[in-house]
Amino acid sequence: MEDEQFILDIREGKELAFEAVVHEYSKLCWVIAYSILGKQTPEAEIEELVSDVFLRLWKHPDKYDPEKGSLKNYLVLMTKSMAINKHYRLKQRFETVPDFPLEEIMGEVPADSDAFAYFFEALQSLKEPTRQICLQRFYFEKKPAIISDELNLSKLEVNNRLYKGKKKIQRFIIEKINQEGLES
Repeated sequence: MEDEQFILDIREGKELAFEAVVHEYSKLCWVIAYSILGKQTPEAEIEELVSDVFLRLWKHPDKYDPEKGSLKNYLVLMTKSMAINKHYRLKQRFETVPDFPLEEIMGEVPADSDAFAYFFEALQSLKEPTRQICLQRFYFEKKPAIISDELNLSKLEVNNRLYKGKKKIQRFIIEKINQEGLES
């Protein structure tokens, strides 16, 4: 069946034509999305993106212009565009910033110490929401603005809790390492 016929049938609401298009191109669209989003993205999110591509085709078949290329190319470009947009949205949520990475909290910690385990132990000593804020910032490296939105807290409160939490975590780790040194 020609691309134009598929689109005509989809415009008329013929589900069999739509299912044929999905069957024909879903694997290709999945591979395109996966190649852009990477293996760190859960399969369910990639499948959702591919479903959104086909949903967009179903709802707006008139946006396909056969004079600009094949239906295959149209779906590939739409998948690529949607995956890139999703990639940038995800990237905005996670960012390594030089003023607050986990390595800065660790400071001049000896390589053979249990500092990483101490970090998680120190987190447990913090009260909520400071614990969650510090985990999201120092371990998952989320921006304070994102944490603020997710936890419905002001940016000022998030930054204050990050500052105080960082100091407490650093003191806790230093104390544990000093205890470790005294015991050996």
